[in-house]
Amino acid sequence: MSNNTAILLGATGEVGGHLLQELVTNPNYRKIYVLGRASIHILPNYQKIEKIIIDFDKPIVNPGILLGADVFCAIGTGERQDFEKVDYGYAYGFAKLCAGKVRSFNLVSAMGANSKTRYQYLQVKGRLEEDLLKLNLGTHRFYRPSMLIAPKREGLTLDEAIWIKIFQVISPALVGPMAGWKGIRPEQVAQAMVKNALAENPQTVYLHKDMVN
Repeated sequence: MSNNTAILLGATGEVGGHLLQELVTNPNYRKIYVLGRASIHILPNYQKIEKIIIDFDKPIVNPGILLGADVFCAIGTGERQDFEKVDYGYAYGFAKLCAGKVRSFNLVSAMGANSKTRYQYLQVKGRLEEDLLKLNLGTHRFYRPSMLIAPKREGLTLDEAIWIKIFQVISPALVGPMAGWKGIRPEQVAQAMVKNALAENPQTVYLHKDMVN
């Protein structure tokens, strides 16, 4: 058994919920700090987790919990008007607190992330990746899933349900340069994130093939 510490942001989300399960059941992590809004209280209470309420607009944490920790960042919002504030601002604001302290910063990004694109979602994700690379966060790992295949997710909109069905059908046909756009189950992303953090994998960007192998 190891003494590794994990910091988890976004534990109430789709990938974040699976990350919590992976971390809790992995004997290599001794302590897991789950940081978030008051909604984290709905999460089960496990012996090795500690829930910490944080104001992401003015984030403050005890620096001691960050030392040598693996940070898993899966925060995001489905609210378009809050998207940039949450997906970029909250993630980057917390990362600044981690600079010079953590062992790794493991981010759920998006396939096609690119600061130069005109598509806002991917442009914001790309800008976040670029700005995180300028911070000393130990090993940076950016996971770029395409469509998350989670048909039983709570609160799924009709549009999302339709897109999941489409990706379930077309994914096997996406090969070669298009293979990165295959749909992926959220638990596959979470498993890859924890595995690579523990293995101290130096690779920075992880596409579909890196997450399912």
